[in-house]
Amino acid sequence: MIEVIKQTPCLGAEIRGVDLAARLDATTFDAILRAFDDHGVIFFRGQNLNPAAQIAFSRRFGDLEPHVRVEHRLADYPEILVLSNILDASGRAIGAQDAGRMWHSDESYKRAPARATMLYSIEVPVDNGVPKGNTCFANVAAAYDALSPAVKAKIEHLTNVHSYADYRRRNRAAQLAEQAQGKRAVEEHMPDAERLQTVPDIDVPIVRVHPFTGRKCLFVNEAHTSRITQLTAEESTELLRALYEHIVRPDFLYSHAWQAGDLLMWDNCTVQHRATFDYELPLRRLMHRTTVRGPEMF
Repeated sequence: MIEVIKQTPCLGAEIRGVDLAARLDATTFDAILRAFDDHGVIFFRGQNLNPAAQIAFSRRFGDLEPHVRVEHRLADYPEILVLSNILDASGRAIGAQDAGRMWHSDESYKRAPARATMLYSIEVPVDNGVPKGNTCFANVAAAYDALSPAVKAKIEHLTNVHSYADYRRRNRAAQLAEQAQGKRAVEEHMPDAERLQTVPDIDVPIVRVHPFTGRKCLFVNEAHTSRITQLTAEESTELLRALYEHIVRPDFLYSHAWQAGDLLMWDNCTVQHRATFDYELPLRRLMHRTTVRGPEMF
């Protein structure tokens, strides 16, 4: 019998009484799925997962989507994206070390946006007993519900362009600015033109109906949204700023403090997330990510 422990009034729940390395029976899996739909973010402490076991559990939720960052896929397991600041013998990070600096939902720039993302923590940076590198989540379904009727009417038929190429350009500019200030040196370069052609810009509604729960959700995010299509540049910037500030109101948030052995998963329609970079070597971080493809929506 699993135990579901709610983390905040708005989102997040810990699931106890489950060994994800074992084959879950239908009753247990259905209970996990209900908790996932109800809470948007769920996590399991103390797991011991090899890549094959993580992939097997992830596939219970749907087909997996290998990440566009082929250079950071795990050898022999292309379904797994490695996130890490650990350096190899040549001095390069063994995984993506700067992913998630801006609020976003995974693969929102695809016609079939990610259904779920699962992150398994192998090494967690800890400083004086305090875990570093929290992942923060914002409930965009609750954020939509809390909008005024006037704002809901204003955005109902508006669309916004999600651009992976624009995101990578802005992310690289932010890295260079940090390096110029003497901060953490990160070497995540722009993908080549051929790679970017596999993820072209896409124009999608600002209001998205969740394909499984039916709730309306805000589908704009500061990482991938480049503009609102129907507005002038000035109007677009103003409205996006207001929506971004609204989405991260404290009552919509949950911050996850990692422990080694956590398997955390989130619903990319219900929530957005952002990484916290409050650590650097010699504090090490190593995580394996799998992504479940959602239904084609746009």
